[in-house]
Amino acid sequence: MPGIGSAQAEQAVSATTRQGAAPRGGLVARGVGKTFAQRSGQALQALDDIHFELPPNSVGVLLGPSGCGKSTLLRIIAGLETQDCGEITVAGAAVQGPGVDRGMVFQNYSSFPWLTVEENVAFGLKARGESMNLREGVVGHFIDAVKLTGFEKAYPHQLSGGMQQRVAIARSLVSNPAVLLMDEPFGALDPETRWQMQSLLLEIVQKERTTVLMVSHDIEEALYLGDVVFFMGTRPGRILQTIRPGFEKSSNDRDAILDEPQYRVLERDIRQLMRAQSLETAH
Repeated sequence: MPGIGSAQAEQAVSATTRQGAAPRGGLVARGVGKTFAQRSGQALQALDDIHFELPPNSVGVLLGPSGCGKSTLLRIIAGLETQDCGEITVAGAAVQGPGVDRGMVFQNYSSFPWLTVEENVAFGLKARGESMNLREGVVGHFIDAVKLTGFEKAYPHQLSGGMQQRVAIARSLVSNPAVLLMDEPFGALDPETRWQMQSLLLEIVQKERTTVLMVSHDIEEALYLGDVVFFMGTRPGRILQTIRPGFEKSSNDRDAILDEPQYRVLERDIRQLMRAQSLETAH
């Protein structure tokens, strides 16, 4: 944004952190369960005894077959659903509904079509009553972080799908949440754009020291992005295995990671888990 230098932008981001942002910290689930009532009157147990820990400044991926409750679990963490039992904590505080300590990016593009890029990104700060000068600095910082500088005055319909998702990511990050939640955020994109967005996410995580939990069906995406992968089984949804890929992550070395022998071993093992779950579901 014109008239705001990088030093001013960094001061504005720091000011937002002091004034309204959530404290940094990890994400913990303890004994989380969820049951839905069906029209038939029977109960459907969606999640059972979910336990996991995601350290701060790391990327976690919920991976598993369709119907294992990944999105339901993410919505509970976001405060959009309530669990029947157990507890979710973010930076040590129990989740009791939606809050500024969690940002959410959905698979479908969720920008307000009547607002420009900068207005969309600034929406949460404006609603919170932040001053114009502070908003401009923070918004400019995150528009630059998602590589949309020059598109501040554009409307969502003028942007590609990948660019619209960048707007959604910037809007979620601008409030400096403790955890960024992402529900298959790149699933609707073409392969080349999806790879670019995955690399961009790694850049943002490393630069902003963001904690991310995302839902994915894609084994390659999970192993490339995830510091920890929580593989979920179905009937009911539960964590079957916690996988720590251990690759040195960089947005520029995707091919190097995919060529590693350990990557092939992990990919094979996860595919076997997927097949075993498919057989179990079929019975």
